[in-house]
Amino acid sequence: MLNSYIIIDSTQTVESHMSDFQQFVDFVCLGIFTDFDSALNAIIEKKPQLVFFHFTDDIPLHFLLELQRYIDDIPYVIAINKEDKNAYKAIKYGVMDYILLPLTVIEIRKAFMKYSMFSKKTVQENLCIKTNSDYYFIPFDDIMYLMADNNTTDFYLKNGKVVSGFKTLKFFQAQLPFYFFRIHNSYIVNINYVSRINTSKSDCYLFNNEYKLPYSRTYKENIETIIRRIV
Repeated sequence: MLNSYIIIDSTQTVESHMSDFQQFVDFVCLGIFTDFDSALNAIIEKKPQLVFFHFTDDIPLHFLLELQRYIDDIPYVIAINKEDKNAYKAIKYGVMDYILLPLTVIEIRKAFMKYSMFSKKTVQENLCIKTNSDYYFIPFDDIMYLMADNNTTDFYLKNGKVVSGFKTLKFFQAQLPFYFFRIHNSYIVNINYVSRINTSKSDCYLFNNEYKLPYSRTYKENIETIIRRIV
């Protein structure tokens, strides 16, 4: 099962270790944020399951108190700092794990493994789609992509079937797990099925290149995240 995380680091210290993070293919990085406001907005908007938080004078620990003003479900926060004496203070702010700089791949691995053991929440695995008088309960893993069709949404499934739901794409987007990425005003894709991105033609290929969808520059950040996932 895929998990999502973001990195908060005003110094770019953590970013220099991205090759180490990318070894763990069950965890997808939704972005790296270098200032207080963008980091706060990213957690509220993207709802990552984990946050690697290198706290500094620029983005101090009270960032976590600010976050609690806006969301009830605080993600699993892994604090990063160069001083072990700051660990107790970080724990008082509610962090779940603490990593000392300099970063090593073994510490990153241990952090991911601790989260995997900690996370025992029941996750919704199906989406309910109403069409006419029928209700379809479709596993998320079976959905390759969604396409807007006026005020309805077509779901393209891996078995070749298409199911039409009588709601807008925006409505269904709010019901989907994090690994469904909007790439166009008319398309949302399951990144598990993305097999190729052509940046010169702005095309996204799915299911071993059997499906080709256009993507919009408006969603460039999402495309960059998908590319990091498949390279």
